[in-house]
Amino acid sequence: MQQKLSELFIQQYQTLLGVAFQLARNEDDALDLMQDLAETIARNDRPASSIEHPMAFFRTCLRNARVNAIKKAQREIPSEPEVFSQIPAGDSVEEDVVGSAAMAWLKQELATYPPEMREAFYLYFFDGYSLDEVAKKLNINKNTLSQRFVRIRTKLVKKAADQSLFFALMVLFLLKPR
Repeated sequence: MQQKLSELFIQQYQTLLGVAFQLARNEDDALDLMQDLAETIARNDRPASSIEHPMAFFRTCLRNARVNAIKKAQREIPSEPEVFSQIPAGDSVEEDVVGSAAMAWLKQELATYPPEMREAFYLYFFDGYSLDEVAKKLNINKNTLSQRFVRIRTKLVKKAADQSLFFALMVLFLLKPR
């Protein structure tokens, strides 16, 4: 009796898993690739002799599955939880777009700061924690934290003003001290 693709897959499982790991560079993704390959074989299980080079077929299926996973990940738009309650709700699409652009620019600029300072900034300006709470949480003196916020806010507003006065006003609105 002729050997089927599913039987060859089982015999060569460890080898194919190694190929999948080389493609994915992480165990979970490699196992996902193997699952995809197993499903492909199960849908069309036929004699291995019907394919000229079955191992090349398996490798091609793994590679194609990996390429598809990468393309899918690139198409997906990551979303963060909505915690920015100070974004002004606009009456028009233009206002919403400008507010979104200001917030995107602000996030990009904040990404250049150290993680501790970035976290403090988010906690105070966007999550609504008081200055005392943020200072205690991060074990920083309240006055030091306040001065750092003033310096960061000043730098951000100057950078925003270089783009436009309206943009600077949007950033000032988003970062108004409480």
